[in-house]
Amino acid sequence: MLLESTSHEQREKCGAILDEAQLLGCTDKLYAKSKDLQAALMSYLDEDVIGNNSKPLPILAPLERISSRCDIPQLNAPSILEFRNSCYQAEQPTLLLNTINHWPAISKWRDLNYLLKVAGNRTVPIEIGSNYVSDEWSQQLVKIRDFLYRQFGRETSSDDNQEVEYLAQHELFAQIPTLKSDICVPDYCTVSGDTPSNVDIKAWLGPRHTISPMHNDPKHNLLCQVFGSKIIILASPADTPNLYPHESEFLNNTSQIDAAIPDFERFPLLRRTRFYELLLQPGDCLYLPPKWWHYVRSETPSFSVSFWWE
Repeated sequence: MLLESTSHEQREKCGAILDEAQLLGCTDKLYAKSKDLQAALMSYLDEDVIGNNSKPLPILAPLERISSRCDIPQLNAPSILEFRNSCYQAEQPTLLLNTINHWPAISKWRDLNYLLKVAGNRTVPIEIGSNYVSDEWSQQLVKIRDFLYRQFGRETSSDDNQEVEYLAQHELFAQIPTLKSDICVPDYCTVSGDTPSNVDIKAWLGPRHTISPMHNDPKHNLLCQVFGSKIIILASPADTPNLYPHESEFLNNTSQIDAAIPDFERFPLLRRTRFYELLLQPGDCLYLPPKWWHYVRSETPSFSVSFWWE
């Protein structure tokens, strides 16, 4: 296709095809240096594709840290040994402070024009609707630039009628290596003897009011907050019978309850459940052991990165 034409429209088509291959196919380690060719192609296809006439996106102001409720232990930049003993081996959810402040992402990603420049032309799966168990929830493949402009770039972005879209649980950093260079896998993820290459890295980018309903995951999880803040409500695996998991196999790791507004009449066993609440702020990391239930709601526009490992 590129031999036929290198016009703007043709490069757009080629970029979409390459993204589709990454999202739906298996392009990893197809042949020697396949990743190098993929990166070179993306760099070429993205060159000047956004154009200089695009309306600038906002640069988000840094949030001032506030004192807030935190029902779990907090550790200030713990050593690997302290993390292993107090968190990992104890299976204790913990708020880790001042552990990712060295990431370039902390300052760079608040400039949404930077995200637009390095990722705007990429096609990604976007969740539409406040959370994935709501009736109106759906998914679409869209360009990141369209998502950014709809959710962050318009004067109506704070309008209650604005449809909520969420780039959630996506392996964005495998797709866009430039963004991966702005973060690093925390050393805490290697306490099990695993290597950083075996850690699953997921991106979570969206406006305020995005919600992940109460659910649990099978792996260790380190949720790192790059910008924005999120309210998080936790419950122990011991309370699983009291949390009314969905009966379907697809949703059996998700509770039927709304953790923010518990309905004790409809779900009476909730009265036996102990909930833990905290506010995740920029630069914070939340360690979650496997099977701990967690509800997440963004209070502001937010970008989080999660690291999952065995």
